[in-house]
Amino acid sequence: MSLFSKFFGKKNPLDIPLSKLKESQIKLDYQIQKIENEMASIDAEIAALFERAKKARSKSEELTIATKIKTLNQRKKNLQKTHAQLNKQLMLISNLTIIKENEAILKGTPTWELLRNMSPEELEKHLTEMQLDAQTFNENLNQMLGITDQTIGAGVEFEEDEELAEIMQAIHAVKEGELEPDEAAGKVTGEEREKKEEKEIVEEL
Repeated sequence: MSLFSKFFGKKNPLDIPLSKLKESQIKLDYQIQKIENEMASIDAEIAALFERAKKARSKSEELTIATKIKTLNQRKKNLQKTHAQLNKQLMLISNLTIIKENEAILKGTPTWELLRNMSPEELEKHLTEMQLDAQTFNENLNQMLGITDQTIGAGVEFEEDEELAEIMQAIHAVKEGELEPDEAAGKVTGEEREKKEEKEIVEEL
């Protein structure tokens, strides 16, 4: 079942009222913000556990804390996957909204006929891959329709590398003063790696 069918039934996506699209967009924005807040809360909780681990008096106490951190980190990874899917849906709805806002201009053009003749599944695929902007819509839509091998927020994979051994190692680093709790939390949740990748991308530009 396509996303359009799930949200709007069997109606042709191009016949979905603009008001319904904007309503869906608001709901998706809210869900995404809620998940981002929950992930930030998990990061803070993991940092607090590392702070607590500094005072751990036994291996078993360290292991208990490490297990809690692992559980929280798994929860965050699940949230990240949901976050990616919601962003994919938002991209889809946002692009269709831009097309609907320009419907009067498009009607009667070959581009409109091309869009109308697509199956809901094919149209959904194109709309998910497009990076439309309301201001550059007219110049870019035809070119965007030719892009079919681009992925936006789809198929995001998260490495299953948050083993207890790595967390325990971070706990010991915190206890020995080699890492601050916030740094350890970033290390085990992947935030540190993401910041490094972002820095590398900026340096390449």
